[in-house]
Amino acid sequence: MSGWLSRAKSLFQQPTPVLPEQFEVVCDCGGKVVGQRTTLSQRPVCPDCERPVFVLPRNVYPVPKPRPNPKESSTKPGTEPKSTRASANAVVDDVPVESPAKSAPRTKSAPGQKASATAVVARAVPEPVIVREPRSPFITPLRLIATAIILICGLTGVGLWYRFRIENAKAIVAKSNDAGMAALKERDFTKAAAELDRARKAVDVLGRKDRTAAEIRRFGREATAMSRLAASSLSEFLHETLSNGKPGQSEPLRMPSLDKDAWVIFDAIVVSSEEGADHYVVDAPVMFREGTVRVEIESSVFRRSPSPVDSGDLPRFIFAAQLEQVSSLRGKPPTAVLTLNGKTAFLWTNYETYAAIGFRPLDDEDERIVKSLLDSQLEISGEVR
Repeated sequence: MSGWLSRAKSLFQQPTPVLPEQFEVVCDCGGKVVGQRTTLSQRPVCPDCERPVFVLPRNVYPVPKPRPNPKESSTKPGTEPKSTRASANAVVDDVPVESPAKSAPRTKSAPGQKASATAVVARAVPEPVIVREPRSPFITPLRLIATAIILICGLTGVGLWYRFRIENAKAIVAKSNDAGMAALKERDFTKAAAELDRARKAVDVLGRKDRTAAEIRRFGREATAMSRLAASSLSEFLHETLSNGKPGQSEPLRMPSLDKDAWVIFDAIVVSSEEGADHYVVDAPVMFREGTVRVEIESSVFRRSPSPVDSGDLPRFIFAAQLEQVSSLRGKPPTAVLTLNGKTAFLWTNYETYAAIGFRPLDDEDERIVKSLLDSQLEISGEVR
């Protein structure tokens, strides 16, 4: 009851007079602005640089009573510490105000004072520290599991594709070989070449080196040459080609379109040339009124002779190769050169296919010699019988 009455009496009493508050603000130039706070904010001018500074108004809040400290015996009841009033009034620091309209020389300020003020501000506002987030490791259990799954799926796919390829090749070998041999008997060389070529590729996929695989490769080569023989005889082909060019022409002559990359079959003597290793001359010159055509080829299939040379006879070969180019007539006497493609050359080994294209011997003795030569060429080719 007494507390309520005392508070009611305090409403009709005059407030206790407020003690004056002094302020002291340091300008950027180092000068000090001193004065007394008022109920409103102030902008006094620095006496050194004449720049305005901002000063807060007087504190309007009541001063909190300090808590009694039993350890301090010197403090009397009813008295306040000397620093209470000052701490209550210094709630917010006064700061100098920049004036962009007026700039005064700062010759009176000392460099040391400005540096100290800047240092105080730097300590009051610390710079933000950027903390990097820790990087996740590159190899994680999830990535290892995903990599293993992808690897297993890839190996499984490769295995299934390889198995399918092998099974498909086995089916092609049996089917295409039978179809190709039947086409050879019927003299359908184009179909035989296509079917035997498919069988040869399937045999290569399987990696077979047995007798059946060797026969498929031999019959496939021979059927390809038989299906693409030159449309005209060798004499007609050379005569038409030489008539299209000029004597002494440096570039190869233009061959007829029907005979370009066509195959020719030779039964002739092949001798080494002086131009280098694996370079041979076919002893089958073609004579014209304008000059002579020499047949040359560069291949390794003629390194071994199919017939013994002890008797002094020159080696005889039955082989096939594609036409490559023809040079113009040069020199005296005028001589042209027919070059065969040595990369496609191969030795003929089968008598039935050789006779099927019209190279059947005239008598039994010649037939025996041709068969013996073809058997010898099969032996030196290194293929299985």
